[in-house]
Amino acid sequence: MATYWLVPLEWDGETAVFSEERFTLAPADKRDRFVRALQAVHPRLLLAFKAHLLVADEALDACGTDDLPFALGSAGPIVLRSLEASTATDEEPSAGWPLSHCAEAYLSGLPSPGEAARLLSLADLEPGTEEWAAALRAWLLRGDRIIMLREDGVDR
Repeated sequence: MATYWLVPLEWDGETAVFSEERFTLAPADKRDRFVRALQAVHPRLLLAFKAHLLVADEALDACGTDDLPFALGSAGPIVLRSLEASTATDEEPSAGWPLSHCAEAYLSGLPSPGEAARLLSLADLEPGTEEWAAALRAWLLRGDRIIMLREDGVDR
C-alpha cells in the first residue's frame, strides 16, 4: 500500500531539506479530489514523486534506491544533497544523503513558491480540504516549495 505525503521543501538547486512538518494525505478519496483540483489549475502544482527515487545509489544504473535510508514518518527534517555536494554516510545522515539526478531534475522543475501560491489561489477546492490548503499557503508564504511524495509499501 502507498502512503502519500505532503511536504514543505527548501530547495536551493543543490540541497533539498524536507521539513519535519510533512503529513500524510488521507483518506485516498479526499486526497484524489484535492490533487485533481490543484492539477486542474496547473498540472505540475502537486504531482506525486516516488520517495524511493529521491536517493542516488551508485550501485544502480537507474535513479533511486531499493531501500530508503530514512522513513518519511520519522521525526526531524530530511536532507539530501546533489551528488557533487553529498558527503553523508548511513551513519552520518545530517550531512545529507545523495540526491538522485532524477530527483534533482524534478525539484528544479517545481513551481516557485510565488507561482505556486498564485496557482493555489485559483484552485476550486472542495470543503474538507481547507486544512491541507492552509498548510500549503503557510509553507509557500515562508518561501518553501511543495511536493507530494509517494512512499510505497508502508501501512498507515
